[in-house]
Amino acid sequence: MNKKVLTAATVAVLSCFVSTAWAERPNEDVTCKFPGGAYYKSNNTMYLESINDENASVEIAEESKNCIDEFTHKGEFNLVVERSTKLAANSTISLPMNYSPKNSCIQLYEVVQFSTDDEGNWNATAKNMKGQGDMHKPMLMVTDTKNKACQDIKEIEFTASNLQAITQHTAAQQHLEVYNPKTGHNDWALEGTYKFIRWEKDNADLGIVYGYAAKDKNKVDAGHFTRIGAGAYLPPMRAYLKYIGNTPLAKSVESIVELPETIDVTLVDEEEGTTRTARWNMATGEIVKVNGWYDLKGRKLNSKPQNKGMFIGNTKVQK
Repeated sequence: MNKKVLTAATVAVLSCFVSTAWAERPNEDVTCKFPGGAYYKSNNTMYLESINDENASVEIAEESKNCIDEFTHKGEFNLVVERSTKLAANSTISLPMNYSPKNSCIQLYEVVQFSTDDEGNWNATAKNMKGQGDMHKPMLMVTDTKNKACQDIKEIEFTASNLQAITQHTAAQQHLEVYNPKTGHNDWALEGTYKFIRWEKDNADLGIVYGYAAKDKNKVDAGHFTRIGAGAYLPPMRAYLKYIGNTPLAKSVESIVELPETIDVTLVDEEEGTTRTARWNMATGEIVKVNGWYDLKGRKLNSKPQNKGMFIGNTKVQK
C-alpha cells in the first residue's frame, strides 16, 4: 500500500472557463430547448453541453421530453455531446438515454466487479458493452488514443433512443455500486452527475473521491481521474469514482492513505473472446492498456489472437 497522502495542490482538478467553438448547429430556430442543451428537428439532433462552468447542468423536464418525443416519435435521434476537453485520454460518461457511439474511436465499458488479492492489491473488471450505453448508468469511455483524429474529438456523436426526463430520482439511477466477492461488500461506486460539482474544503468525501481532470495541472493530465482536493470539480454528464467500503477507512483522515494508488483493470471483450489487462492509476485516473498479448500459459503471441478463446494481456492476472 502507498503511504503517501496526495496534497490538494498536487491533485486538485482545477481549470479555467474556456471559450469553445462548437461545430455549427442548424440555422433554424431551436425546436425544443432546455438548460444544458437543445433539439433541432431539421437534422433530428440533440446537443448536450458537458462544459466547465460553475452553473452548467443538463435539466430535461417532462415538458422538454414530451417536446422532443413529438418530433422523434419516441424513436432514434442523433446526439452530440459537446465537451470542453478533447478525448485525448480515457474518460467517463453518463447520459439520460440509451446511446451508441457513431465511430470506432470510442468503446464503452461497464465496471462489473472489484476484487483484492491477499496482498491488498485492487483489480477492477470492466466489460465491453459492445457499443451500447444504458441510460443513467456511468460508464468508462476508452478512446483509441493512438489515432490522432480520435484525440482531437470534442463533440462526441451518438445514435440515441428512449430519452428519459431528469427528475429527483435520477441520482439513485446514476449510482453504480460494484461488488467485491472477497470482502463481501460493494467497496467502490461510480457516481454519475448531470450538474457541475465542486468539492469544497469541508466536504466529507475529500480523500475517498476520484474526479475527472478538466485541464492539465501539474502532473495531472486532462481527461484523467485524480484523487481530488478542495476546489476540485466535475462537469455535467461525467462520473467520479468513490470508495464506499464498510471499513474505518472512510471514517478518519489518517486512514485515507490506505486507499490504493493504482488499480489493475481487466478489460473484457467477450465478442472477440479476449481479455486484456490495463492499469488504472488512481492518482491520475489514466487507464493504460498493457502492450502485447499472451495465452493462459503466459506465452507471448506475435500479434493479436485471431481465434476465439481466452487470452490475457499480462501474465500476472489472477484467474
